[in-house]
Amino acid sequence: MIEIFNRLALYLQYPFVRYAFIVGIFIALCSSLLGVTLVLKRFSFIGDGLSHVAFGAIAISAVLNLSNHMPLTLIITTLSAILLLKTGQNAKIKGDAAIAMISVGSLVSVRLYLAPRLFLR
Repeated sequence: MIEIFNRLALYLQYPFVRYAFIVGIFIALCSSLLGVTLVLKRFSFIGDGLSHVAFGAIAISAVLNLSNHMPLTLIITTLSAILLLKTGQNAKIKGDAAIAMISVGSLVSVRLYLAPRLFLR
């Protein structure tokens, strides 16, 4: 047991390990607070849905030969998040159902946009 603490003290001598430890604690605290709120509001799949939207945006920017994919990806993902939160407030469509609709809709739109450019050459 003493050997474990000696090894930990050895690692903590490096500043980047101390910084990583501090940042990890802050991320854990923020994630726990946000996670409970997102689950209670039935937005537990928001990260998954927005990641699919971002993958589609990266695919579109790759087909358009953009040198920097991030601006287009950031704009499309942010607009999807805003649309998702507005749709989630609707009385008929709540939470995870809205996330699934936005995610699938974005993937279908990417597929329809890319199909003529990839297969009809």
